[in-house]
Amino acid sequence: MKSVIILSFSLFIYSCAGPTNPFGGDVFISDNFSFDKLYTGDDIQLNFSPGRQYYNSPYSLKINLIDPNFNITNFRYEIIYNNRKINRWYKSEQIKFPQDRLKPIEIRFNNLSILPGHTNKIKFVYYPVNSDSPIIHELKVPECFKEFDSRETLHIAPFKVSSSLKNDIELMATKHGYNTSLVAALIAQESSFNPKAMSTAKALGLTQVTPLAHQEIKKFKKDWNIFPDFSNMSYKQIRSELSKNSINPNNDWRLDQKKSIEGGILYMKYLVSYWNAPKKRKLLSHTFKNDIPTVEILLASYNSGAYRVKKSITNGQQDWLFDQSLKEARKYVMNIKSYCYAFTKGREHDK
Repeated sequence: MKSVIILSFSLFIYSCAGPTNPFGGDVFISDNFSFDKLYTGDDIQLNFSPGRQYYNSPYSLKINLIDPNFNITNFRYEIIYNNRKINRWYKSEQIKFPQDRLKPIEIRFNNLSILPGHTNKIKFVYYPVNSDSPIIHELKVPECFKEFDSRETLHIAPFKVSSSLKNDIELMATKHGYNTSLVAALIAQESSFNPKAMSTAKALGLTQVTPLAHQEIKKFKKDWNIFPDFSNMSYKQIRSELSKNSINPNNDWRLDQKKSIEGGILYMKYLVSYWNAPKKRKLLSHTFKNDIPTVEILLASYNSGAYRVKKSITNGQQDWLFDQSLKEARKYVMNIKSYCYAFTKGREHDK
């Protein structure tokens, strides 16, 4: 007899409307789906790997469930997405049922895609045998913290990063008291670790510093200069000069690996000082009370400018990040938090 029973579902059901959620299925039941009573026993174990949502690429979500009273004929679990129950799945779902009740039931979703910039409230609902009251587990959004935590080990997979670059990230993050994974995540989002990356906005280097941001960083590093007349050159001209190596680490600090990393951190420090100004601090305290989303505000400001973020907070209050003017910043923030979480956890969703 096989040690496990495997059920694989690959439902390819076509309809006029496409998938409406990350799991690729239809939804039913009205909004604000809720339960009157929850299961209160402590005999059920429910573990998720990874433990939070991940946005940057399709990944595999694994759920281990131990129920000592498990019965395959009464097995029932559901997924609630944004307060709506999912009816079926188009994408691959695998369930492995063990013969031994004390071993976990394994539920796995392959190629799961959760898009940044959206509201993604995901809850898994399991009904223990002989109970109409379920256990509910919410798959929370990824988190990242500005401060440095020396207990964490930096893992940058699947990016192929040289040991020199990884060491410089760790060195500069530690020097300025920043979370190493946050700095690496910022670079992943800005340049994908390409030291010569340049955007149409003329942002250059690993941390994509613009000429305008350079003016703030220069207050910290007076001897750091960018290529003469860089701001007045066209994008095409700059690309040409870069290809000829006329713009290089010797005449533009943003192309120096170590300086580019430090420059991005210094610009974050400038943003910290901007938001610590008395009037800005008063706005944040009034809006968020004792739960100021510091990292989100700093990252959105890095991407879209502090003034635009301030305006959105003033107008949108606690829903500021969903202001229409911050649509791109919202994806940016969520992507970096996802990278940061993955780098800290060592890409455990690949295991």
